[in-house]
Amino acid sequence: MWEQLQQRIQLRLDQMRKHPELILLYSLAFVGYILTMKEANKQLGMIGILAVVAGTAFIPYLAARLRGARSIELPDEKDDGAAPLGFLRSSAEDDRPYLVRIPPSTAVAYDVIRKAQDVFQSDAIDPEEDMKAFFSDPYSLICLQDSDDNIFGFTDYYAFEKNHFKLFLQGDYGFDDLLANGLLAHPKARKAKVVYLATILNLSYLLDSMRSERRRQNGILVWATVSAILEYQEFPPEGIDLYGIGWDKGGAAILKMFDLEPAGRVMRGLAEGKWIYRRHGVQRQDLEAIRARYQKRYERWCELEIRRCADVAPSAAAAG
Repeated sequence: MWEQLQQRIQLRLDQMRKHPELILLYSLAFVGYILTMKEANKQLGMIGILAVVAGTAFIPYLAARLRGARSIELPDEKDDGAAPLGFLRSSAEDDRPYLVRIPPSTAVAYDVIRKAQDVFQSDAIDPEEDMKAFFSDPYSLICLQDSDDNIFGFTDYYAFEKNHFKLFLQGDYGFDDLLANGLLAHPKARKAKVVYLATILNLSYLLDSMRSERRRQNGILVWATVSAILEYQEFPPEGIDLYGIGWDKGGAAILKMFDLEPAGRVMRGLAEGKWIYRRHGVQRQDLEAIRARYQKRYERWCELEIRRCADVAPSAAAAG
């Protein structure tokens, strides 16, 4: 709980540093709250103060309950509407607030792993193993940033050998066994028949006030991830299989944005009992339809740069 509070405070401070106007808004809100308390005390005494405090506590609770009545991660079919303060829409393409470059640099990969460690606070993140996976296939990490290199979220996917992944689904392998025996490195990864969406993390999940922006960021991550798979993966006649594990409600909602559906539960390891989401026999045109859906909504918000494998030297892909 303390770690989450620290992360919330850090995100608020980062917002204020980038957008000083937020300091004025928070200051005015605080002054207004104090004046309301004084007026309540003047008119009703202690009962008035208690009423203001109770209202202050109840309104966020009611808002959270109302938000919970609908899916909180799936984007609306229509436009997201006006952007929250600090994320003003620009008509100039080179002034779009977000940026995704694939493959990312080594420095960005290190930053991604550090942020994942801060969020998960567990043994689930092994920096050495994660960097080893990145160097073996740098094309599979998708990081959402802004022009100041601030990281807002990321996804990564693993390419697995199909028979080994089948052993994982059957419970004969734990996930560590699968990584050790079935993970494919570049260039073999490009011909993999199983693509596993491993981590989907949006750092804005900590801020309730960022809900609208969080939907936009999720849509951008899905668009960029599907675009990377289309660019780098080969599609055999029978298609490829897409998988992911729904660790929580938000993660499951994002997996559904890839048109994945529940197909069973994890039988071993840290994710035991969690739902496995799958789409079997995915063809190129299936992912092109998903890409078109999200590109139409979000390309005016994000500059997406995907370099072809032929344009990236093996050492340059890792070095950035």
